[in-house]
Amino acid sequence: MMKKEVPMQYVWDPFVRIFHWSLVAAFCVAFYTHASEWDRLIHVRAGYTAGILLVARIGWGLMKTGYASFDSFPLNPMQAARHIYHVLKGNAKRYIGHNPAGSLVIYAMLIAGLTAVCSGWLVFNEGWLLDQPELLQTIHKYSAWGWLMLVSMHIVGVIAESILHQDNLIRAMITGCKRVSKKGERQAQQKVV
Repeated sequence: MMKKEVPMQYVWDPFVRIFHWSLVAAFCVAFYTHASEWDRLIHVRAGYTAGILLVARIGWGLMKTGYASFDSFPLNPMQAARHIYHVLKGNAKRYIGHNPAGSLVIYAMLIAGLTAVCSGWLVFNEGWLLDQPELLQTIHKYSAWGWLMLVSMHIVGVIAESILHQDNLIRAMITGCKRVSKKGERQAQQKVV
């Protein structure tokens, strides 16, 4: 029996995919090397790389580029809570781009990431104009661990949505394409520009 061809829709542009996997690598290297004095420069370079990537992603999101545009996934905590409720009930609507809960986590990851990078830069540069080393180290530590928590939530959300909607979201972030929604499923009010 021949396998039926599943129609696909192009969603994630090359910038978003390269950004995503580069940030995964930079984050993993920075987190792995965070406690080692021997690897301090590797940790710092990975942090700087993450910072450059985050700033580039924010710029890309402001340029109104299809599903990567911040306009396509607005920050709405109430919609996010409703979406999580429906995920737990097993009847969440499918979104081609980011769902409301994913949007909330993405914005939180951007904030935690920028906080971790900026505070890390200040710690590495001995506070620069701020003479508060303990405070800066505390901010850096908790923002980095908060970022890890958000990354974990992101991974759990991706796995849950992949199972719920029978859609391989990891493959979509590699190929850029997602399965076209079935009749009756709602696509987010997002338009590719």
